Amino acid sequence: MNSGSGLFALLLSLVVAMVLSVFHLPDLAPPWLAWLRPSWLILVVFFIVMESPQYFGMVRAWLLGLILDVLLGEPLGVNAFCLAALTYVTWSNYERLRMYTVVQQAAVIFVMVLCVELLKTLLWVQFLDAEFYLTFLGVASASALAWPLVYLALNSSRTTRF
Repeated sequence: MNSGSGLFALLLSLVVAMVLSVFHLPDLAPPWLAWLRPSWLILVVFFIVMESPQYFGMVRAWLLGLILDVLLGEPLGVNAFCLAALTYVTWSNYERLRMYTVVQQAAVIFVMVLCVELLKTLLWVQFLDAEFYLTFLGVASASALAWPLVYLALNSSRTTRF
């Protein structure tokens, strides 16, 4: 795979993750099912930073977070800060994370998404007078359960590093 197709695969995976983040469930779906929605963009960014840290840094993560804030209609900077922080943690430990099994990586993702979603929930409660719900546990669990599938899909779509 040359660098042009690698860049295309990187951009395509990020666009698909953003579309999945914005995608709404049909009206026939039960409301509790929305609580089990994985953080698609976090999963894709985690994979890219872990596998090819030279192509993805904190500034790109921050910009993607700003775009996600606009797409989701959330306060500007919340997802940007969270994605940049996750990118920093992943980037500083990518060599160790590569050696983990997929199950161990899923546990790391559970903790990372749990921290992000808890922070976002606390910000919503503190500044936007929302009620405190435990939905962040469902999002973190769904992200950890979706990680093996995301890892398989992204890893099989490339023959070399992005």
